[in-house]
Amino acid sequence: MPSRRSAVSVVAVSKKPDSAAKRARQAEKRRIYNRSHKSEIKSRMRKVFEALGKLKKATAPSPEDLIPIEKLIAEAYSSIDKAVKVGTLHRNTGGHRKSRLSRRKKAVEIHHGWYKPAMVA
Repeated sequence: MPSRRSAVSVVAVSKKPDSAAKRARQAEKRRIYNRSHKSEIKSRMRKVFEALGKLKKATAPSPEDLIPIEKLIAEAYSSIDKAVKVGTLHRNTGGHRKSRLSRRKKAVEIHHGWYKPAMVA
């Protein structure tokens, strides 16, 4: 009796179909693009957090010291919004990261007495 070979194993040996190879190329290109966007966002957020940390530790800072930090925050917001727009980040993730930035800024403002939270009655 001749040995029976599985048809699946014979097909698996052949090369990928062209469409699968194209999808693999597209996925790799997208992965690199998404990774660079995420890296940019992390770098911008780190710069903001470091600047806010220095400002929080500073002795006798003025509210004008926040202006360059607000520019950094605006750049971070912009890169987050772009990543959300192209689909690199989910919109809720983008909102969460923007909220982290603004909360940290508000904490520094409260720490130095530049912002007084309204008392809810």
